Amino acid sequence: MQPEYVGILLNDSKYRGIPTSNTGTESLQQYEEASRMFQLVPCFFRIQDISLNTNTVDGYVWTPSGYVITTLPIPRVIHNRAIHHDPSAQQVISSLLSTGTFVFNANTRYGKDIVHLMLLKDPLMQPALPHSLPAKPATIKSMLRQHGDLVLKPCSGSIGQGIMRLRRGKSYDYFTFSKSSPSANGWRTARISKGKLPSLLLKRISSKPFLAQQRIPLAEYDGRPYDIRVTVQRGLCGNWEISGMFARTSPARTFVSNIAQGGSVYNVQKLFSHSFPGVPPERLVERTSNFAMQTATSLTRHMPYSADFGIDVAVTQKGELFFIEANGCDQRYGFREAGMDLTWKETYRKPMAFARYLLNTGNWPSH
Repeated sequence: MQPEYVGILLNDSKYRGIPTSNTGTESLQQYEEASRMFQLVPCFFRIQDISLNTNTVDGYVWTPSGYVITTLPIPRVIHNRAIHHDPSAQQVISSLLSTGTFVFNANTRYGKDIVHLMLLKDPLMQPALPHSLPAKPATIKSMLRQHGDLVLKPCSGSIGQGIMRLRRGKSYDYFTFSKSSPSANGWRTARISKGKLPSLLLKRISSKPFLAQQRIPLAEYDGRPYDIRVTVQRGLCGNWEISGMFARTSPARTFVSNIAQGGSVYNVQKLFSHSFPGVPPERLVERTSNFAMQTATSLTRHMPYSADFGIDVAVTQKGELFFIEANGCDQRYGFREAGMDLTWKETYRKPMAFARYLLNTGNWPSH
């Protein structure tokens, strides 16, 4: 019986590390184990390894002597774990989709401004969206007067790179930034004249699109603000499911909780119990899960072929929930950092289960 292959589409850097098992945050072993559970064989390749002319792909497949590049028919199902900036790559993916190949997470990168506008169309999500506008000098000054605390994010950035904070004090404004991002050691806060925008801020927002966003007052643990990362994935039945969640605290000197920026990870129930001692943590976990599911469902209306989200949720000191951002290429290793190995394994099992669903049904889920 011929093996059923599932394609794993990677970026160049991770693909080059396959022969030496140096694939960074991607665990090929977990893909192998999860695939076997669903009678699948993973094949790892890049977008340039696909030949639409011959309908074949050259990819790494595991053999008793290690990973070997093998030429195969293009798998019927491909799990996209790459972030492509070249329009030609998206054209290849569109060609695959048009000829009946399932590429789930066909687009793993949407601008933060675009995601905000998508959710703004959902009446259920509107109350949970921080005030956000394109970052222009006049807009920033107006929003700072209105809210007193802003976060400025590059629309296409990741792992907290380039993010800045501007907050209003009694006599001065305060500007928090990093020149050596991603690095927790590079962060500093400068005191500036009230109403004056720093030259670094102006330079950054003029070089590429930024989003100015009202900063939500987060709940804290040991004096450090935290947010919640929730992994939402499609599974064996094709439906959205919560794979797990963990809390992330910001390191000293900064306001960014990304692990790459020095953020620390915790079991979410521990932090909920600390911040809200009068509320059963299970109830807050359920509320956060429902919130993340609603977010994924809402985004699905605008993001065809999505199957994985890492959704960041802000929890205020009053227990309110706000949307921060959604990642279409969730790194997942935060679960290992939090000592949640079984959940980490589950984040690999779910995509392979969904691949089996697509192969069995031949149809994309209706919702």
